[in-house]
Amino acid sequence: MKPMSPERFMREKARKLPIAECYVNNDWQKAGEASVWVTRRRPDGNLTIASFLVDTFCLGVKDAFFRANISPEHLEDYLDDLRSSCEIEHISYDEAHNIIYGAIAFAEEGGVEPAKDFYPAGYILEEDTDDVPLIEYTFGKDGKHFLVIGEDRSEARYIHTLQRKLGDAFEFVSFAGDDESIEDEFDEYDEPQDYSQVFTPEHLKQAIAKMDKWSAESARHPDEVYSYQYPEYPATLSVKHQFIADALLSPLNYKSLPHDVVERILSLPADEAADDIAAITLYVIGATYEGINDGSIERVEHSAIMHALILLAALRSEKGLPAVLEIMRQNDDFAEVHLGDLCTEITHYAVYACGANNVQALVDYINTPGLNPFFRIQAVSALCMIVINEPERRSEIIEVFRHLLRRMVSCLPRQEACDGNFAGMLMCDLVNINAKELIPEIKAVYDTDCVDKTIAGSCTSVLRDITAGKGVVNADRYTLPDVYEQYRNLE
Repeated sequence: MKPMSPERFMREKARKLPIAECYVNNDWQKAGEASVWVTRRRPDGNLTIASFLVDTFCLGVKDAFFRANISPEHLEDYLDDLRSSCEIEHISYDEAHNIIYGAIAFAEEGGVEPAKDFYPAGYILEEDTDDVPLIEYTFGKDGKHFLVIGEDRSEARYIHTLQRKLGDAFEFVSFAGDDESIEDEFDEYDEPQDYSQVFTPEHLKQAIAKMDKWSAESARHPDEVYSYQYPEYPATLSVKHQFIADALLSPLNYKSLPHDVVERILSLPADEAADDIAAITLYVIGATYEGINDGSIERVEHSAIMHALILLAALRSEKGLPAVLEIMRQNDDFAEVHLGDLCTEITHYAVYACGANNVQALVDYINTPGLNPFFRIQAVSALCMIVINEPERRSEIIEVFRHLLRRMVSCLPRQEACDGNFAGMLMCDLVNINAKELIPEIKAVYDTDCVDKTIAGSCTSVLRDITAGKGVVNADRYTLPDVYEQYRNLE
């Protein structure tokens, strides 16, 4: 018999095993972050385990992983790693269940879904029914969603989701960068750099005092109105290599593609494989975008769009660029359903890999009005990848940015192919490439007073970072990853 995959085991078998031990860090209610571990006992004495990183203040399940079959000693190794940073305690399954599902329900009030990693790990949990006794935990901070933006700013993308759902009925604080990068207008106190001290009463008082200013600044910069006119997508799928379509559309490959399938795809002529992946991409967009827009599709059972971006980045064929750009012309809801948190983690790699030799296509895309700012910035990040990975082309790309910034001086106030959020994210990328050549243009864009300063900071702080040569904060973001390592990480 063919061995059962770990994912299938979780879907079909995990809930039938008896619950064993459950754990959580004992300061989770104060810290706002719970590392919840649930284990089930296998007949041979080994364990099936799942761990959930739960943001109880705002985002619900941020991360999850599972192991279908490990020894008790292996579990202890995991727990020892956890004990090195916090104290953990045994809890009942009912407590674990209510922490996880309670935080998910609270996050969903703000429009935030569990991380894509929640399944298959979540199959270790009982179904969330009345059969599990309800425990009333308090989520949020002072009754509100409280978003904490870390140093890499990855949580900042949730601000707009929360605004759409909650209006002003949430609060946030950012701990991105050092004191020098904090917006000059928001300097009533020094932000603590020791994360463990963030939630002391004094720091909370200071943070909340600052939040009103941050919220007001962010509220000044609504997203550009999405107005893309959808083309007619193919109603039927036609590919040369049917196995690629079967693999990308299979629910069994929701989380990752098998190593041998990736090898087989990459062994094909790059243009040939890219053509098939592009066809699959356009077919999936056509089959799902209307249902996503009208709310009839809340979840798809495959990860074809995710696989397409990862594989096209590995193939590095210009044939894939039109499909990548078509993905990037979709709206927020499409990105959330098909990519979730991976949207800003993998898209720019595919743009760079397929479009590094067609910069004009990227420029044309960036200058198209009515698109999603979070997709739009992926094209900017791809241009930065050219600067970092092909330094001989720096002057070429600097000129591209110079034209973009000059255009934004007139277009930004009327939100034409740019908005305050995009402008703020653009400044982050320009800091990363130390764009000293563009200081006059950066000043001119800030002079419009239309840049969201909660993202990269004030003009003073941005120019300070560029002049100081602060450089790349996260080098991995600008380096093409190994496709097999990507899939190992997804697994």
